[in-house]
Amino acid sequence: MSVPPDPRAALARLVVQLRGAAPTARAPLVRRMLPLLAQPGVPLAVRYAAAARAIDALPDHPGAVRNVVRALTGRVPPARALRRLRHLQHLTERSGALDALVERRERKVKLTCPRCDTKLPRAEMAKHLWHEHRLELVEGKVRSNAQIAEVLRAEHTATGDPALIDRAAFRTGARQAGVWAAGTATPEETVPLCSAARERGVSLCPVCFGDVAPQVPALPPELALANGRLAGDGFVATAPVLSSPRVRATLLATGVMLAGALVIPVARALVLSAIAYLLGRALFRSQGAPDDLALNAAWRTLARKLTDRRDAARFLTRLGVTSVGRGDPFDRANPLNALVARANANRGEGQLLATALALRVSDSARFGRDYPAGLADLIAPVFRGERSADFAEHVLAVYFRTPRHTGELARLRALLLASAFEAECTPREVLALCDAAPHFARAARLSANHVAILYGVWANRTARPWEAVGKARTVFELAADAPSTATRLLATDPGLVLLCHPRGTEDELGPVRVLAGGVSIGRGENPITVADPGTDVRLVSRRRELVFGERTLRVRDPLPEGLVRELKGWLLFRAEVLAEFPAAFLSGTMPIPTRLLKPFVARCAGCGAECMPAVGAVARPFPT
Repeated sequence: MSVPPDPRAALARLVVQLRGAAPTARAPLVRRMLPLLAQPGVPLAVRYAAAARAIDALPDHPGAVRNVVRALTGRVPPARALRRLRHLQHLTERSGALDALVERRERKVKLTCPRCDTKLPRAEMAKHLWHEHRLELVEGKVRSNAQIAEVLRAEHTATGDPALIDRAAFRTGARQAGVWAAGTATPEETVPLCSAARERGVSLCPVCFGDVAPQVPALPPELALANGRLAGDGFVATAPVLSSPRVRATLLATGVMLAGALVIPVARALVLSAIAYLLGRALFRSQGAPDDLALNAAWRTLARKLTDRRDAARFLTRLGVTSVGRGDPFDRANPLNALVARANANRGEGQLLATALALRVSDSARFGRDYPAGLADLIAPVFRGERSADFAEHVLAVYFRTPRHTGELARLRALLLASAFEAECTPREVLALCDAAPHFARAARLSANHVAILYGVWANRTARPWEAVGKARTVFELAADAPSTATRLLATDPGLVLLCHPRGTEDELGPVRVLAGGVSIGRGENPITVADPGTDVRLVSRRRELVFGERTLRVRDPLPEGLVRELKGWLLFRAEVLAEFPAAFLSGTMPIPTRLLKPFVARCAGCGAECMPAVGAVARPFPT
């Protein structure tokens, strides 16, 4: 049979005719299709589809199928012919004859191993490649696990199918799949991984998503303390066995009455006994709760005995953590000083030293010492390089054992930043330490722009360029010299940078507050804050109303004319001077800071990457 001018169209017509032909008419139609199935001018995909229709239409026996197979695989090398037959198998619904033919050819056709020239049938070659060379036969081509994983990765990039990650992990191992996931995962996709890492108490490596433990361990937990009994790490202390304050006061009053009745009238003895009872109740109640008494007993007995024991550092650290805000500071003063001396002499007891010093500052605060200032003085050597940065982390961990007032915390932040800037730490170093140390971040974290603005104010504290507008105190001066005022103002205005007192406005409007985000004026819960230097500022109603932006403040007495000029000056100063500090001090060309970060740097055991772990989160890469 001759080949028609358009074999593709002719083959399509025969396939259509075959679909509606009677069973007896199908064999002649298939014989007419055979030259077209062997025609190279017809696309191979079309020939595959037509051959599959022919096999489905013919009886399922070798003689009928063999002619179709010869037409499709003629003049083709055996290995390629076998691949064509396997593809044909996928296109046919069911053909036992074709399956048997493929199986016979697979036994005859031998493949050559590309690694060692071994010749084996396909099934045996697949086993050989896997067991001997860790390779896989995919569609007639040899592929390594890495090549297959790369194909899966490209497919995942195109489709986003998460199941492909599991298939890649099976091919290359969990570590290599982690490298892939770390390079492609979105923040939303890392949420379940971070949750699982938090349960394990680890961070995730930013390169391979492997587990990385924090280099600075958390402080040990508090000791068990309940019902006058303190216990932990094999040590126990109990409160002295005492009767209730009422019983002891009653016994005291009875003794006074009996003794007094012998020398004075009974009525007077009764009065004295009543006074003794009241005094006894007050005295015995002041001796403390049973838990405090147990803590005092632990410091008097256990702490004194364990000061020289090397294996008691953990218990003593836990005792210090448990004692914050509890017990009698006088009772533990000497043992606490001994612990400080011991920890100072042993470089490996950093947690004990930080806990003991933080407890001493806390005890001093109970007798009137400025607590935030004491903490800032304790942490200042860290910024000067005299102590390791993990010392500050442990001190602040002790500080946060009890709830802290918002204003006190904001004042501590100002004092810490002042200590850091005084030690010539840059804003980037402070921000990097916040990223590495969670407790320091809780105490000192601000936005990058806010830290840069505060740094600019600190750097200009001698030149004081703001005095061209008016007299003002910086937040650093306020935090150091006026603790109560700073705590009150920072509780409501944590962005405070400068505090100004224009004449004639203090009683009515309060001070003008220059914030990182604007200029604020007005007392009460709803002060007015404006950032735009071109905003409307004027006095109306005989200077008894101040229009400041979109709002108006009303006062009883006339305001001075100079208030408008000063407010406009502060708005302009904030926009033109303070707002320029972030660009100056957060420049990308500055060297990356590492001095304070070294104690927090960990190395991933899987890929060797250096990073700064944060429990339950993806670690930050360590800048090198």
